[in-house]
Amino acid sequence: MLLKEGIFKANDGIDIAWMAWLPEGKPKAVVNIIHGYDEHIRRYTNVVNELVPDGYAIFGVDHRGHGKSGGRRCHVNSFTEYIIDELKFMKDIIKKEYPDEPLFIIGHSMGSIIAMNLVESHPGGIKGLVLSGSGSYHGPTTKKSDIILSKIGSKLFPSVHIKFPLAPDFITHDAEILDAYINDKLRCGKITPRLAEQLMTFLIEGARNAGQIKMPVMLQYGTLDISFSKQKELFDSIGSADKTYKRYEGFKHEVYNESPDMRALALKDLHDWLNARI
Repeated sequence: MLLKEGIFKANDGIDIAWMAWLPEGKPKAVVNIIHGYDEHIRRYTNVVNELVPDGYAIFGVDHRGHGKSGGRRCHVNSFTEYIIDELKFMKDIIKKEYPDEPLFIIGHSMGSIIAMNLVESHPGGIKGLVLSGSGSYHGPTTKKSDIILSKIGSKLFPSVHIKFPLAPDFITHDAEILDAYINDKLRCGKITPRLAEQLMTFLIEGARNAGQIKMPVMLQYGTLDISFSKQKELFDSIGSADKTYKRYEGFKHEVYNESPDMRALALKDLHDWLNARI
């Protein structure tokens, strides 16, 4: 396995860090992982270790304000900045390296919102889409008052850091992964009102336009995920004739980072789904 790292300039000049894990020889397909809120691409080693030995090339950026990329921590002026960054990454980095290989996208959590909105507006050159830890509405623990405050705060104090409402243990049952997540120096542990408002706005927008998605899609989520809801509604609204629904009983938010026996199932489903669509 070959590891590559780099930095490219976003259209507005912000440094965007990226990584790639490459197999020996020509890959049979390329996967662009779009990570979630307040994390980074290095947290996807379970996916890397599942797919790269079978000939997949894995790419991913740290979103602006996340990981090793530049920008104010856990903040965005507009959600479209994430989408523009991803489009530039795929065009200038991935496609220049592998112009002819099939390209899949895996979007997790906030990354699933980015991915949905991206493929709805720019579907060209993408073979298939996997949505992990996603849904069509906010989680059941989100209060209406929090939504209202995020909208007000987005206008009055958009870039002020505030506490993220969910405790860290919403992500997984795996104690080792949870401990690494809590102590991860590349996380900020907070959010800004603008990012919170934009997340909700583009979640609803992405779900509203899901009928425009015609490429193969798989949705994977855990029944104990409290960060999203209405997963079946999202799945039913997707316009693709080839779509797969994977509901994992007892899993939390990060299905690829769950306890070993649990994540093995989610990773196998991912692997099998990709293999069947190359």
